[in-house]
Amino acid sequence: MPFGNADRESIRQISHQLTQITADLAAIKQQVSDQQHTIDQIRQDTTAAITTGLAEIRAVARDAMARTNDITTGPLASIGNELVAIRGTIAQVDSQLRAQAASTPAAPETDSPPEPEPTADPSPPTQPEPAASEPHSEAETPGPAEPDPDILRAAAGVAHATVEAHRDTWGFLIQVAGNEQHFHIPGKVEDHDGFVSVRFSGPSLVAAITSLGQVAETTGNPVTRAIADHIRQKITAAVQEIISKPSRSGDGTPVRIVIDDRAAPPETEEPPAA
Repeated sequence: MPFGNADRESIRQISHQLTQITADLAAIKQQVSDQQHTIDQIRQDTTAAITTGLAEIRAVARDAMARTNDITTGPLASIGNELVAIRGTIAQVDSQLRAQAASTPAAPETDSPPEPEPTADPSPPTQPEPAASEPHSEAETPGPAEPDPDILRAAAGVAHATVEAHRDTWGFLIQVAGNEQHFHIPGKVEDHDGFVSVRFSGPSLVAAITSLGQVAETTGNPVTRAIADHIRQKITAAVQEIISKPSRSGDGTPVRIVIDDRAAPPETEEPPAA
């Protein structure tokens, strides 16, 4: 059957339609590719914006926490140091008043007796009493003993020492020596369930030894005397060990002073030999 003009026209139309379909498919594919690229770009921009925003929020939060810490920690530490210094001043004034009261003779009371006393009993036995009491009071109030100069020199040479004790013992030491000229109150105190660890310098050790010795020698309170004398003996024993066993290494290891007396653990009995 011959191939006519009508068939050629049909083939041309079909070819034209196929070409048009191919072009439409290419356009659709390009649109899909463009949309996918746009979606990827939006995802990247969104992720970058979220990451940047979170980083800024973290930075702002850290800065706010740091400023809050600076605002609260500094004044609280300053207030704590001021309170400690005030307590030390009060304790020192109290010790001085007790020492003055103990060293004051009882003579003024006999020089100006109450008026009813001479009228009731004008006999002279009341006159010898002041003479007998004055030398007795002077003998009872000697001045505080001077600390051992070798101990003070050795303590002054300590670069840094660590005093480990109960919080109450540390508070007592601050009350006694906190107002002394060369005693430096540390800015940081490590507290572990009431057991503190405090860094001391050589001048602070010297000030603590002298202040504790003065309180132990002058106070009329036996409890205060016992506490002050015990802490002084602990510090002095550590310094005495430096004198008896000096080290030349200079490795910077702090001198450790532990105020934590306790009984030795019981010895375990060895099982009898078989």
